[in-house]
Amino acid sequence: MRNPARWGIALTFIGVVLALLIPIFGIPLIVIGLALIIWRGREDTIEAIKE
Repeated sequence: MRNPARWGIALTFIGVVLALLIPIFGIPLIVIGLALIIWRGREDTIEAIKE
């Protein structure tokens, strides 16, 4: 598992916990975490095309 994927899972989990307590703080963390999971590994593809 790549480092952004780990951060994505961690931020999603923390966001879910915070969303249960304070939704305004939890929802952005969930969105950021899911974005990191969805777009993991894209930088390798971009670098390969660039070279």
